[in-house]
Amino acid sequence: MVPGRRSLGEAWPVKSRVYWCPDLNVPMLGEECPGGARAFELRLTEPGDARPATGHDLESLARGYEYETGGRAGLGELLGSGVKLVNKVPFMDAMYEVVSEGVVIGRYYFDPQPLAWRFRFTQAGLLRVWHREPLPRLRLSGGLRELLRRRVYPNSLGAPPRSQVVFVDPDGEPVGIGYVSDDGEVVKAHNIFRRRQAERRARSVESTWDDAVKANEYYLYYYKSRAIAFLYKMIEKVGKPVIVSFSGGKDSLVALHLTLEAGYKPYLLFNDTGIELPETRETVRRVAEEWGLEVIEASAGDAFWRAVERVGPPGKEYRWCCKVTKLAPLARVLLKRFPDGAVNVVGQRAFESLDRARSPRVWRNKWIPHILNISPIQEWNQLLVWLYIWKHGLPYNPLYDRGFERIGCFMCPAGNLAEYNVVREAHPELWARWERFLYRWARERLGMSEEEARVWVERGLWRWLTPAPQKRRLASRVGFSLGDWREAYRRWAKPSLQNFTIGDWGAEAVLDWVNVQALEDQYTVMGAFRRASRGRYELPGGRVRVLVEEDGRIRVEGLRGAAARELLFDAVKLHYRWLHCAGCRLCETSCPTGAIRVVEEDGGFRPVVDASKCIHCKLCLDNCPLADVTVERVIVPLALGEVTAWRRHGKRTRESTVARYLKLHGIRIEDAGVASVEEDALTLPDALSF
Repeated sequence: MVPGRRSLGEAWPVKSRVYWCPDLNVPMLGEECPGGARAFELRLTEPGDARPATGHDLESLARGYEYETGGRAGLGELLGSGVKLVNKVPFMDAMYEVVSEGVVIGRYYFDPQPLAWRFRFTQAGLLRVWHREPLPRLRLSGGLRELLRRRVYPNSLGAPPRSQVVFVDPDGEPVGIGYVSDDGEVVKAHNIFRRRQAERRARSVESTWDDAVKANEYYLYYYKSRAIAFLYKMIEKVGKPVIVSFSGGKDSLVALHLTLEAGYKPYLLFNDTGIELPETRETVRRVAEEWGLEVIEASAGDAFWRAVERVGPPGKEYRWCCKVTKLAPLARVLLKRFPDGAVNVVGQRAFESLDRARSPRVWRNKWIPHILNISPIQEWNQLLVWLYIWKHGLPYNPLYDRGFERIGCFMCPAGNLAEYNVVREAHPELWARWERFLYRWARERLGMSEEEARVWVERGLWRWLTPAPQKRRLASRVGFSLGDWREAYRRWAKPSLQNFTIGDWGAEAVLDWVNVQALEDQYTVMGAFRRASRGRYELPGGRVRVLVEEDGRIRVEGLRGAAARELLFDAVKLHYRWLHCAGCRLCETSCPTGAIRVVEEDGGFRPVVDASKCIHCKLCLDNCPLADVTVERVIVPLALGEVTAWRRHGKRTRESTVARYLKLHGIRIEDAGVASVEEDALTLPDALSF
């Protein structure tokens, strides 16, 4: 069975399958062990993207075990012999299943409340150390039947809140695990032992990762051959220069090596976001030097630090940072270096996120559509990636050995508190700079008290802009009041939206203030408008008008419904991008006629449009990371009263942006595996639509 086998009807569209050889005590990529023995499948939480446990993993587990039991006695018995796997599972922070001798023995996790590692036993793990009485025991006179009937019990043991308690039957046998609530009661957890498990366990023999590599030789050959065949077919069919996006991480390292093994000598594309760790930059230099590859560097400089002061910290659903620090520099470099297109080999894997699980192996990016991206390891799991690295002795990033699970920007909002602690320990000066900004934003922009700011920063609540369920759970756990999201949004974006109305006459937005010059410099982007007077723009015939007032009003007249709404939002985006331009120049890269340029003014940046060249395609607007993200994720939700208003019907789609870019830049799509794209369904007057 391949790691990419679909799991229909479940949350993840793909599921990794990992096996364990009972004789050799090593994980397997398939069901066949060397010598003909049968491996058994591990029962892992989806998507099952397990990876080898590092020394950092085992130390974190040990700390969690000590937190729960008061010491490390019995830890060796719990861990057993041989190599270990860890598998990331859903949690408000970091949580990993631990596999030893083919059995999940528990989960270690980072608790955001005490900011400490903790450990949850499974039945199998508890039974390994049961004789040591690792946890307090609460005897139930009715045993398992009572546990199935009842949920809450008095805390006769005096155990502290959030500690674990084992339920035992009258014979002293464990029947489940509970925890002490904040109210001091013992609450039944999901770990109910309906019957004593007979472990399907491997032999207790010492094994190493060298043993695992040897045991999986056939599977490594199989997946490598498939990946190389895919690369050869795509690269030869497209017939463009070959580049490999190399982040300094393990996945892009494997993708690079596979490309070399396929017989190509690619360009090495490195995106320096300006917030990379030094070890990553050194890894890129070392790999390029060792394999004699030319490095093409796309550098964002200090664009992140300029932008964050204006639009706030990036969030899981507010990812302006990727556009400013990655896509904009990449677009500039790639359009200049490969104007006729190229094939970009990317180390993307389906098990990294739900978005990537739904992504095809071949795609084009909205911001750089003339480059065709392909992933030869889309269906590889982490175990396969690491076994491949060890088999071929690839020079991987040393940050992995220090506890980093992913390589990228040091304060990525997709990270967790456990990862941030590793950054703080490895590079305290970088983390101190980021915390200083967060505290200042919390106090000065969001109006938090010192204590509120401390919790918001230390517990990582800055990682969400919206009141997402995970944010609400974490805030409840640490006693932080989120308040009304509308008030938080009004404080976030400056100027803020005060009112929004829409009717048969058109639509109007009222902001704290408006700089009329912002629209004066860019008005033709909205459509074939002429300037009637300062702040007054009309389509031919004068029926459709955009009016901008110094008192903060931006008004659209002569349109109805979605057409009026979307034109108004375009005008608002022009205003915000003029105010908050970070100088990424993605607008210049997107423009097919050279109509827009970014000028430096008073220590900042301003976009200016040449009306004689502008063809109103709106590519510069749709591809502006700050205008698009800030307005769509903050202002539009306030206007429409819905956090997810950026998903609304009638908005220009990513597919239409790609289609417009390709058409206007004269790029034809003839590559296999690329789906056709459709124009927007929303009908606008001829002078407004492209």
